[in-house]
Amino acid sequence: MNPQHQNFLHLSTSNKSTPAMQALTVDRMKGFTLVELMISLVLGLLVSAAALQVFYTSSVNSRRQEASSQIQENAIFGFSQIQQHLRRSNYGAKSIGAYDEFFMNHLTPQGGLVLTAPSGMGTPVSWLQGNLSGLVLNGNAVPAALLSSNESGNSISNIDGIANSDQLTIQYRSDRAGTFDCEGAEIPEGFYVIERYFVRMDTTVSPNAPGLACASAIYDYNETTAGLPTGIDIKEYEIPAVPAVTTAPVKAAIPASTQANNLAGIGTIIIPNVDYFRAKLGISSSRDFATDPQNLVIAYIPIPTATNLTAALNARRIVSLQIGILARSDNPTATAQANSELTFTVLDKANVALNSAAISGPTYLRNVYETTVLLRNARGGL
Repeated sequence: MNPQHQNFLHLSTSNKSTPAMQALTVDRMKGFTLVELMISLVLGLLVSAAALQVFYTSSVNSRRQEASSQIQENAIFGFSQIQQHLRRSNYGAKSIGAYDEFFMNHLTPQGGLVLTAPSGMGTPVSWLQGNLSGLVLNGNAVPAALLSSNESGNSISNIDGIANSDQLTIQYRSDRAGTFDCEGAEIPEGFYVIERYFVRMDTTVSPNAPGLACASAIYDYNETTAGLPTGIDIKEYEIPAVPAVTTAPVKAAIPASTQANNLAGIGTIIIPNVDYFRAKLGISSSRDFATDPQNLVIAYIPIPTATNLTAALNARRIVSLQIGILARSDNPTATAQANSELTFTVLDKANVALNSAAISGPTYLRNVYETTVLLRNARGGL
């Protein structure tokens, strides 16, 4: 072949492939510049931050809703049960020379608000005195520490400057079968029950937390036994026997049995996670509560000390009760407000803060619950 012809073919072939190859080479070399990469990273971070903020907000709201539900389930249900028991107070009370059984104060035998107990002093020994007239515990006088008390040594508190919560002790008679005390024990018909409400540490949960507890004692009142030097010992009580039923439906007889009481014990937690418990008495000097309720004037006072009972309640009757609790959620919740910034008002205790132990702990959702109960068994009569 002619050398010139060969060169011509070579040049022709080379010239035909050059534009396509150049375009392919340029396309393969194209990519993101540094500026484009930085913009992409910034946009990605902004999208991620927005997504994380939405997730965090949703998580906080979810935890707060869960905490609110916990408080409602624990506090509101338990609070309503306490109100039911308070309304029974003073049922079965007895009269004295000066007042009838509806005039409830520190002198009322088997009175609904337990402020006094017989001391057993004197010769011969007489247990017929005070709200727990005729009663003894383990053969001795019922300890004053088990009575209603302002800032009781048995009742702890998570409030700054208030070392102890109150203790409220009530009493009533069961008028029918199928009623239960605050610890879940069935009260035989016609028997009395004493219930003591206080705040203690709940050791069944981890970490341990304070809760509102109730300890109780059931007894059968007998005037003859109450007047004896031995009195009625409320360390235990006898559940009456139930005779057999021979007609349909047939039921076997249930023999009598003895059940121990728990008034001086640790009781049963009825509202968990309670930081503080407060009680006040509604008192009135009215003698015609039933016939002239419009002119009734009620003053609410803290539970008087033993030395102030006569001055506070002499010629006055207790017609109502106010109770309040500061309750918290079971689980901590995320919040921008620190424990040290929280203040609460529980009845007459205004703008109180948490104590140092509670402040240093996790942040919980807290709420105050209060109620006023008019004691229907303390307003009849003149």
